[in-house]
Amino acid sequence: MARRDQTIIASDPVTFEVVRGGLYAICEEMKSVMTRAAFSPLLSLSADLSCALLDADGDVVAQGNDIPVHLGAMPFAAKGVLARFPVDDWRPGDVVLSNDPYCGGSHLPDMTMVTPIHDGARVLGFAASRVHWPDIGGSAPGSSAVTDEIIKEGLRIPPIRVARGGEVDDNVATLLFANVRVPGDRLGDFKAQIACNGRGAERVGDLIARYGGDSIGKIFAETQDYSQHMVRQALAAIPDGTYTAAQHLDGDGFIEDTGNGPLRINVAITKSGDSLSCDFSGTGPQATGPINAPISVTASACYYFTLALSGGDVPPNSGAYRQVDVIAPQGSLVNCTYPAPVVSGNTEMSNRLVDLLFEAIAPAVPEAAIAGSYGTAGICAFGGWDEARGRHFVHVESLGGGMGASRSGPGLDGHRTHMGNTMNLPVEATEATCPVRIETYALVDGSGGEGAWRGGMGVRRVLRALGDDVRFSLLFERTLHPAHGAAGGGAGRTAQFFAERADGTRQGLSSKTAVGHLRRGELLCMETAGGGGWGTPDAATIEIDGKDGES
Repeated sequence: MARRDQTIIASDPVTFEVVRGGLYAICEEMKSVMTRAAFSPLLSLSADLSCALLDADGDVVAQGNDIPVHLGAMPFAAKGVLARFPVDDWRPGDVVLSNDPYCGGSHLPDMTMVTPIHDGARVLGFAASRVHWPDIGGSAPGSSAVTDEIIKEGLRIPPIRVARGGEVDDNVATLLFANVRVPGDRLGDFKAQIACNGRGAERVGDLIARYGGDSIGKIFAETQDYSQHMVRQALAAIPDGTYTAAQHLDGDGFIEDTGNGPLRINVAITKSGDSLSCDFSGTGPQATGPINAPISVTASACYYFTLALSGGDVPPNSGAYRQVDVIAPQGSLVNCTYPAPVVSGNTEMSNRLVDLLFEAIAPAVPEAAIAGSYGTAGICAFGGWDEARGRHFVHVESLGGGMGASRSGPGLDGHRTHMGNTMNLPVEATEATCPVRIETYALVDGSGGEGAWRGGMGVRRVLRALGDDVRFSLLFERTLHPAHGAAGGGAGRTAQFFAERADGTRQGLSSKTAVGHLRRGELLCMETAGGGGWGTPDAATIEIDGKDGES
């Protein structure tokens, strides 16, 4: 690293801040391009996507206010891409695509696209996006269902060049869209993602033209150093020690775990000086079903946790992650090996890991303790043949739930928490594109755990099939293990799912339902879990940091 008096942050802090802020703004503009051009409501309205700018080594320089599980894993995917396509092998207009969880990806629906940023003859960095395609093939519509191997989850794509010099490779595109449902919509999303990356590369090019490639390259490095410095300061204030916790997941779609089974996740957080070690030794072996997390997802949860401990002012990038060491036994639930299925590791395991990490660290920082949340991204996928519109359909949506309460106040109601950060999908968007009607969309009153501050409430969403060919799958959590309270607060209410058949009978459903089927008029009922409460509910009203807390 250059001496302090040679850095741009020291010699010209105004330029440093202007450019650094501009990089983060570019990520937001990339997201705007994607949401405006995408075909799928999951992208255009729910914004299940993330954008970032990378340096020439594949490390994150800046990222949007997007999906934490996407962004923490981005350096893993970028380095996997660069291992296949070295930095000297890129030309302007090239585009590489990958979704391989065993090469830095998270799960198959999350497509990572990388586009180079050139400064004259050299690659200065990359524009990158990770976009949740609503379908990537596999055994069920939406590619988000219970299977026992990754081959059944959909098309697994190691890093491949999909465009050269700005021209899409038609042979590659033909192969891709022959293996997805509703290929016309997926092609629209694909082109939107290319445009999203192109905007990022163009805008950084404008900065290069104004300030010069050497200066922009230095700022790429120094903004990471800046974030690292802020994290080191924050971690230094936490008492040294080793802090542990263990939890169990509901099930993997093949077995259930009531608390003494193999679906155990275990962590020992060692805080020493200004660094953290998150050791997941003692975690159960990888499961038959898709709750397994690749190392990129586990690391993402640890990075998010570290940023949360460090406060909300640290610019998120790879520098902020340098103080974290992740130890995850290979072949375990948190570092699975091929051919383990992984689709739910991204949506359920990542969120449960965050709850686990916060539970472990609570004795060290009781003032920052947060209760458990609803533990999932809440994925419901459905598809089939739409008789009224005369076409196949695929639809994926995520449901919010209860966030854990903290000393700062009650948990948020019906919200995507922690590793998921998608927006609410309007009822009208679902009904306009699918043969279903949303009968109920409401908060589940009383589902948050009791306490001085109550946990957030889960949501109830009930949909009625308007056709005879509506297939669905569910990936949720906390039907068996409620969200824990903090500082004496109560646990949240568990989730529940069932189908109401034409004859009026109710069929209970697992939180991991492989493929269900609804006939015309039948109902799918989903209730997500509530968050845990914070503090003992001894008094009706207590004073906390100048606020009134209600039991």
